[in-house]
Amino acid sequence: MGLLPYQVGLILSVNRWIRLLTNTLAERMCRRYSLGLLFGLALTAGSATTAAYGLTSSFTVLLVMRMAWGLCWSFIRQIGLMTLSDTTPSSRLGRMTGFYNGVSRLGSVAGNALGGVLTDLLGYSATLLTFAVVSLCGVPFGALSRKGIPRRTAPVSAKMTLQARDTGLLICGVMTGCAGPGMIMATLGMVLKSVVGESVSIGGIVVGVATLNGILLASRWVTDGLGAPFLGAASDRMGRRRASLIYFGAGSAALLTASQTSSAWTLVCLVLMFFVCGVGQTVVNLAEASSRGSRTVSAYVTASDFGAAVGPMLGWITVQAALPTDSIFLLAGGLYVVGALASQWAMDRPAD
Repeated sequence: MGLLPYQVGLILSVNRWIRLLTNTLAERMCRRYSLGLLFGLALTAGSATTAAYGLTSSFTVLLVMRMAWGLCWSFIRQIGLMTLSDTTPSSRLGRMTGFYNGVSRLGSVAGNALGGVLTDLLGYSATLLTFAVVSLCGVPFGALSRKGIPRRTAPVSAKMTLQARDTGLLICGVMTGCAGPGMIMATLGMVLKSVVGESVSIGGIVVGVATLNGILLASRWVTDGLGAPFLGAASDRMGRRRASLIYFGAGSAALLTASQTSSAWTLVCLVLMFFVCGVGQTVVNLAEASSRGSRTVSAYVTASDFGAAVGPMLGWITVQAALPTDSIFLLAGGLYVVGALASQWAMDRPAD
């Protein structure tokens, strides 16, 4: 497309930064207007941004469209989570949040896979325009998704303030987003290269480090898509406080152990273990936020977005400072330890 590297980086990150503002806007508008109408409008506008990607290579237009997509996603996510809260008893909220999160991630995996194949077959512009048309097919379902569902959220006139316990949940969101989608996934390729070199042998077949990195990153989304419902159901049985201690604790143990290993296969296994724990903890956080109402959902997803936006910067600052790659795992593991402690304060009541 003729873009400079820094322009690509800015386009790929600006949708998360803009959500730090638009998440609150979405929550406020969702308390005032029809959720079905807002959902349909957000899906329509999201399709339009996808079409714009296929029609222009202007950096300015692409940047604005990426910001518009961030706005659309704020509404899509807010309404999706509040629909879960309005239709699901607390005892099954973890499981249903897992299903919702899993279906969304399977869509992401399919989009990435089909995007690569269709780009080779049809070209970049035709692929994006095809995706825009496919996205439009979801608009009627979005408009109908709230039909007949009573709203449990507080009225506009109600005082909407975060409680002290919500602060602990926000810390959990920052730690989860910063360590997982932020630091580890953003620097994993570089870390693998420092451990295994340019390639690794699997059953006599030499696999390049870039391929190995791609397989591991894909496994994260596959785990999200297929494993989230089971991990969410497990949290319902255990209670979200205990589940958080397990997911955060096992995740931090995997990261801290990874910082001390020199074995490529041990590192791969530990990274996969961390990904599973990250998916489980994300589901627990979302379920807990949904159970507390729209204001907490908005605050939580903003905290998570902030962590996911800051994480890559922390990871690559560590590289820029010429610190050992082990430092990335140590720092991320420390963040998970903080998350484990915060979760015991935030989730001080069992799921019922």
